[in-house]
Amino acid sequence: MDKLKTLCFGEILFDRIDGDYHFGGAPVNVAIHLARLGARSSILSAVSRDELGLKALSVLEKEGVVTNFLHTDSSKPTGTVDAVIRDGMPFYDIKENVAWDSIQIANKAAIENHQWDLLYCGTLAQRTEENRNTLKYLMENLCYRQLFFDVNLRQHYFSREIIEETLAYTTILKLSVQEQPVLSRLLFEKELDDISFFAELIALYPLELMILTRGAEGSDFYFQAIPDEVFSCKTGSVDVVDTVGAGDSFSGTFLYFFLNGDRLYKAAEKASLMADYIVSHSGALPVLDSRIKRELGLLA
Repeated sequence: MDKLKTLCFGEILFDRIDGDYHFGGAPVNVAIHLARLGARSSILSAVSRDELGLKALSVLEKEGVVTNFLHTDSSKPTGTVDAVIRDGMPFYDIKENVAWDSIQIANKAAIENHQWDLLYCGTLAQRTEENRNTLKYLMENLCYRQLFFDVNLRQHYFSREIIEETLAYTTILKLSVQEQPVLSRLLFEKELDDISFFAELIALYPLELMILTRGAEGSDFYFQAIPDEVFSCKTGSVDVVDTVGAGDSFSGTFLYFFLNGDRLYKAAEKASLMADYIVSHSGALPVLDSRIKRELGLLA
């Protein structure tokens, strides 16, 4: 079987927690999970040539993420976020005018030459016009099987225009139960229940699937083919250390197995297993032990 070819667009940053820097950003977390599982996973982002930028490159190379499309910009620092964990939940102060605010495509011919299985994006990296233009170019010019839009609302870095422009190309949408009413009001000027919200979306956009995450309660899956039916996947019972990166691990794992041909319910179960593993460990990218690899079918 050929390796999945995936491209994640967006922020690379470091969370500063109690004075320590922790590598992350939703797109890069997803890219790393895809690489760990076996995809040919590429990242399109930007870092500086500073200490944190060099550290980011080192982590990506160690994790097997393809960095051919990673832009370096010495005029701006590598992205950072001041993060505080309260009751196991992260709260963020995202710094502006950083390297990933200026994501460029150095070699358009090379990136267009691929038959991509996946293009991944969110809202945060679209906070600059330059990045919105870069993503629009990707959405309009790349050949890809699925566009996965992980809404991931952060602070004030989103708008109706950004969401509508991205939805115009989206085939799989992921958002949280907290984000759904925000988008419902933003897009339709009223709060809709989940099924009605999905029905409105599929009438306007090329959506095939919507994933609604409910934290410890699991996730719901809505299909374009049968919009009145919902498939729910519950989480396991685990001791939560912190929830940083749990959603990204869920996204990366689901996408890997779903795009590799697993039935949706099997891909969802494996994604939930991974998310349970992540929340029971510290940090967004703990080393995967043999138990979780066996549970995911990666080891005999």
